[in-house]
Amino acid sequence: MDDEEPGVQITAFGVFQDFYTREWLNNYSASTISWIGGVTYFFELGCAPIGGKLYDTGFGRVSVWFGSFLSMLSFFLLSHAKPHQYYQVLLSQGVGMGIGLMLVFGPSMTMVSDHFNTGRGLAMGIVAAASPVGAIVFTVVLNHLFHSSIGFTWGIRAMGFMSLGCFIVGNALIYTPRKANKPTPVSSLTATATVPAPIWDLPYVLILISGFLWALGANTPNFYMQLYAGMRNVDQSLVYNSFAILSVGSIFGRILPGWMADRWGAANVFIPSLAALGNYGYLFGTIISIYLPMIRDLTPDGTNMGRRMGYALSPIGFGSTIGPPIIGAILSGDFLWWRAIVCSAVIVLSASCFNVAARQIYISRTRMSAAQTTPPKCPHIVCT
Repeated sequence: MDDEEPGVQITAFGVFQDFYTREWLNNYSASTISWIGGVTYFFELGCAPIGGKLYDTGFGRVSVWFGSFLSMLSFFLLSHAKPHQYYQVLLSQGVGMGIGLMLVFGPSMTMVSDHFNTGRGLAMGIVAAASPVGAIVFTVVLNHLFHSSIGFTWGIRAMGFMSLGCFIVGNALIYTPRKANKPTPVSSLTATATVPAPIWDLPYVLILISGFLWALGANTPNFYMQLYAGMRNVDQSLVYNSFAILSVGSIFGRILPGWMADRWGAANVFIPSLAALGNYGYLFGTIISIYLPMIRDLTPDGTNMGRRMGYALSPIGFGSTIGPPIIGAILSGDFLWWRAIVCSAVIVLSASCFNVAARQIYISRTRMSAAQTTPPKCPHIVCT
């Protein structure tokens, strides 16, 4: 349930994008408004190493508690934002919620990874599936409340109270594995000071580049799909339910590929899914749920897992921050949708090339090492 709120921000922002562009902030361009969601992404994912470091030093639960409180506070501050006051929405929704979600998302996902030695991909996929479930509820309810007599202010407050219940239950249920609660001893830090930082491992860096690229292009439907449908005179009820339909596909795309990743390897599932992202709803769920297990496969001993996952989320945050505004600028005031769609597709396809390169380099290195020494027990990314 703690993971639900970040997913809502990822999938449901298109509801805000549509409402802000056509009503609440209609004195600003779509590109300018998309910076609100972009800033949320920046703090939530771009600053994820902070949450990862807190987890590695034994403050995972504290991070989740404080992040939950800040997210809820930001919800209620957003409800006080006035029409046409861009800075109020940016500070409460972009900055406040973004920082709160940064403290929740990374540590909560790393906790799941540390709990499972087998079936990790399926476990993380099930947890990730909470996001589209929450997004279905949020998108349907927000669209109904925004366009009824209840309006924006009490619509946001209603969502705030709903999130409060989820956060209370989630924080009561989370448990950090004992090994992750122990801060790293000084002697251990000294002994490993000569080990190269994991960020410089070439396959790992290539996957991070891939993460930046697919985040740059893959978030276009999340931000603009409802606006696109509304401007194309699609039936209004279908417009308001479009993100719910998208999220249904994402639920299945997060669970089944997790099981497939445990069986055939995370990279072997992630790469074709990324290349075929045209079937957006299902496969967007796949790349979200398989990305972190793929990072875990690159770290068989689990060393500094919080920081490695935090570093891995950073390029996604940066790509998600600048991607939607760039697409909005390409879209222009004339709303030339074909340009935005083609640009997004090309960027996502280029991301899959870096994943293929990372996989091949990792396999080659492991085989060379196995030929020189006793073959180690290798992760799925190598064995297939």
